[in-house]
Amino acid sequence: MPVFNASPATDHAFLSGGGELGCLIARFDWAATSIGPIEVWPQSLKTAVSLILRSKVPIVMLWGDDGVMIYNDGYSHFAGGRHPRLLGSKVREGWPEVADFNDNIMKVCLHGGGTLAYREQVLTLNRTGRPEQVWLDLDYSPVLDESGKPAGVIAIVIETTEKVTAERWRVGERDRQRQMFDQAPGFMAMLSGPRHVVEMTNAAYMQLVGHRDIIGKPIREALPEIEGQGFFELLDQVFGSGEVFIGYALKAELERTPGAAKEDRFIDLVYQPVRNPGGEVIGIFVQGVDVTDRLVAETALRQSEAQFRTFAEAMPNHVWTASPKGLLDWFNPRVYDYSGKISGELDGQAWAAIVHPDDIGSAAEKWQGALAAGVFYETEFRLRRHDGVYRWFIARAVPIRDAEGEIVRWIGTNTDIDDQKQATQALLESERRLQLSQSAAGIAALELDIASGTVVGSENFWNLWGLSPRESSHISLLENIVIPEDKDIRSNPETRERGTAVPSVEYRIRRPDTGEMRWLSRHIDFVHDETGKPVKMFGVMQDVTDRREAQTRQELLTHELEHRIKNILAMVAAIASQTLRNTDIATASATFNERLRALANAHDILNKTRWTSASMRQVIDNTIAAFPAEQISVSGPALPINPKMALTLALAVNELATNALKYGALSVPDGKVSIEWSMHPPSEAGGQTRLIWRWREQGGPAVTPPTRRGFGRFLIERVFGTDFGGSVQIHYHPDGVECVLNAPAPQLPTARY
Repeated sequence: MPVFNASPATDHAFLSGGGELGCLIARFDWAATSIGPIEVWPQSLKTAVSLILRSKVPIVMLWGDDGVMIYNDGYSHFAGGRHPRLLGSKVREGWPEVADFNDNIMKVCLHGGGTLAYREQVLTLNRTGRPEQVWLDLDYSPVLDESGKPAGVIAIVIETTEKVTAERWRVGERDRQRQMFDQAPGFMAMLSGPRHVVEMTNAAYMQLVGHRDIIGKPIREALPEIEGQGFFELLDQVFGSGEVFIGYALKAELERTPGAAKEDRFIDLVYQPVRNPGGEVIGIFVQGVDVTDRLVAETALRQSEAQFRTFAEAMPNHVWTASPKGLLDWFNPRVYDYSGKISGELDGQAWAAIVHPDDIGSAAEKWQGALAAGVFYETEFRLRRHDGVYRWFIARAVPIRDAEGEIVRWIGTNTDIDDQKQATQALLESERRLQLSQSAAGIAALELDIASGTVVGSENFWNLWGLSPRESSHISLLENIVIPEDKDIRSNPETRERGTAVPSVEYRIRRPDTGEMRWLSRHIDFVHDETGKPVKMFGVMQDVTDRREAQTRQELLTHELEHRIKNILAMVAAIASQTLRNTDIATASATFNERLRALANAHDILNKTRWTSASMRQVIDNTIAAFPAEQISVSGPALPINPKMALTLALAVNELATNALKYGALSVPDGKVSIEWSMHPPSEAGGQTRLIWRWREQGGPAVTPPTRRGFGRFLIERVFGTDFGGSVQIHYHPDGVECVLNAPAPQLPTARY
């Protein structure tokens, strides 16, 4: 729990106007944290605190390597039940549920001096005693101290949970509206542009046109059989004039299935112009109802029973009539031909005998509902054929009313839709299987018309190339995305026209949307005309960047492992050679083990960073852990060093500490050793920043210079200095040994992959 003083010890002007948090910060016991009492805070820290306290935006500052949290009133509201416990706490301990996320922030912004930004980042936080998912806009920037180095990180925290939730609701609402559109009983379609391209249809419209593939096609191409029937001209008129057209019982000769004979349908129709915000007509909304069955019933009402039966008996559909109470009393010959029954066997409720048992309940329920409400009846069920086979039918019926509006008869039809249902289901299953297989494999499909150069791609194809979704594109657009170095790998007009393009290749592209370079794998085959000339190129593509990069990383890691093993063996061999020279086996064994321990400690540190770098402080702390820690002080700025420097530093510190324990300051209780380092700016323009590293002993036995030069001294003066690119001097002062390294500031190499 944070500790607050009864009142601040002094008046801190930089906290004035800081609200509740300004008062809490003034009273907080900062001496118990790694940043120390408020009286000794650097001016950079005070300035940063003053700025965030006066901001209305939720801001938190993470100071020092511990990420000690200092924040304003806005952030305290965001923190909820975590406030005021977060004040002065380490960020890892304050928000343990997102410790890994904050570790990366500290690594990039504090240690690397970089910035980070996240939009609608989802995190699971425990602010009110239970985990909750929140969405946040986050911006992180380093705070520089007086020397210009990152000393802390400022985080601006904007919660967007309500906005994200609202957007998800809006998307759901749009989907519900689309579902209502699809389920509307009348047929509907949206046509776009002067060519009346079919953009969207509902199920009733697809039923009317026989479930043909018409989306994305101009209406003249989608429904060519209605050319000359006046509908195209009406669409042109509405688009040009902007006036609504309403028609009733319009006759349309339609192919209910592709290639089938034309069938007369009668429709009530509305063409409603759709305008953009500027008032310009951009499309036409088509709405209507197939009233064919209703007209059949109305015609029967206007004509004699004989005329109606003549008409009904000539229809290819099943036609039937029913009394006002719903009892079927007449069927046309098509029903008897289909069912194998004889006249009279289906009258009344006996017709249910040919309905599939699984469908009878739903059909009867809808029929009773239509009878009770006196409204149009429509349902789908399976009817048993004379050979025992069930086929799907759509049944429709309309009530016939007298002049007073009373129902005097029902007239209905049954239309065979089994072939349509099977075709639709097979198509849906086929498309779904294809989509799932392509999606699971990360595969995109393409089709190229060789003569025109037009490419048509699957849903994922354009995203693979970093392009926005589109119907098609010219092949040259894709060829220009392939990097110049790989242009000879991809196909070209000559190899495509001759059909000699390599079937399977891999090449690189530069994505237009992100600028990122990606590897694509492409497999193709050609379709030829009757003369053998290639006319189409079909293929599939897949992003194989991860596989290619994994191969590259594996090769690099193999070479790196060989190199490191050789270096380690060489270093161990050198240590063994120098240690075993001119000494007895027992002493050499102990010394050799100590040197290997120091080397192993350094290896442990490097392993944690995958041999990219190590902290100078951590290397020193690990090395002196086996020595009297209470007699050794260590100080210096955070400084990453490369693996070679880390190994040499560990060996050098081990040698110095071992000698101090045997002969120097660590051999007596009152002796002291200080290890410190600092960075010194260049003394002249164009110069290098220098690292000064110092080992200083005091309070030990009187020092006398050694009479011979051993391996330890050789390691410190020659190897230590050389691996840091500088020089080492050892001074044998009477009151203690001093070792000074003067070298350029360490520079870490950039990553190779």
